[in-house]
Amino acid sequence: MSRPRPRPGSRQTGPSRRWRNVALALGLVAAILVGGIGELVYSAVNEAPAPDSATASPVLSLATASATPTAHTSPTTAPTQSGLASPSAGPSDTSGPTDTSGPTDTSGPSSTPVGTTTPAPQVGGSPSPATITFHEMMLDSAADSAGLARTFSFTSDGPGPVSAQVVAAAPLANLKMCIQVNGGPSSCTTGATPGVFTMAPSGGDQAAWVVTLIATDAGSTPVVDVAFTWQTRAPAITLSHGRFQGSPNPDSLRGFTATFKARTSGSIGVIASWPPVTTDASLTLSDVTSSPGSTVGVQTYPATGSIAQSYSHAVSAGRTYQVLVVNTGADSGRPDLTTTIAFP
Repeated sequence: MSRPRPRPGSRQTGPSRRWRNVALALGLVAAILVGGIGELVYSAVNEAPAPDSATASPVLSLATASATPTAHTSPTTAPTQSGLASPSAGPSDTSGPTDTSGPTDTSGPSSTPVGTTTPAPQVGGSPSPATITFHEMMLDSAADSAGLARTFSFTSDGPGPVSAQVVAAAPLANLKMCIQVNGGPSSCTTGATPGVFTMAPSGGDQAAWVVTLIATDAGSTPVVDVAFTWQTRAPAITLSHGRFQGSPNPDSLRGFTATFKARTSGSIGVIASWPPVTTDASLTLSDVTSSPGSTVGVQTYPATGSIAQSYSHAVSAGRTYQVLVVNTGADSGRPDLTTTIAFP
């Protein structure tokens, strides 16, 4: 039996088959190359604008500003942004001027110790209330032909309250207190412990005040404490027609005692005269902030008719002082005492 013969074209010989494989391989390579080039072209087209977009992006700009303390954001606006801006706030918090203000506050005049002489407050300062109290002062009776009203004069600065008050009296009797401002009419009040409370005139910078005090009952000579408060830049008060008799009279007739609280550190000043006599006198300054008090200064004046050269001694802010001026000589009748006390 004969074998069937292959049909033409159904089977390729060796050389033709190799050429077909080569052609297929070349086609595959070409396809890969074309696809790769297309991918590269596509990527290039889509990624070309990226650099411009990154430069113009507001998000990237804000992110850069937040991350960089020196970016174009002022320190005042940084805290209003996100927490990323907080590093720029740190240095400003530690470099503020309030960190160095402490020593300035603690070096004020209130730290001046006793014994250090400093100038008294100047008239150009700010007015503030000043208070002084005269203790155990014997009053004359209006029925006494030689009697005189104790007279106090002082000057207030600017508007503000002014008061004069008898805070203690023994024995109780009818007293008359009158107050006058700038030479105008007097306003008077009577009673066992009279007092006046008024306001300084609104017009003008200063006002001159005069306060008088006398007992109205016949033969009554009570001993009183009287306090004064007024608005002033430089406190000073003058007592006129005081008694300055010597021994063996009671202390209430031999001089005066006054207590004040220093508003600032400075110096107390005291001058006095007691015409027409010449006698021995002494001045004692004590710190009575706490009890018992302590003596801080003593001055004697032998055989004289005045403290002509002002007595001066340093005092400290916030402390309470007492000044005592007394006739240490023998009884010399009724000298007419005038004294002025200035304090800070």
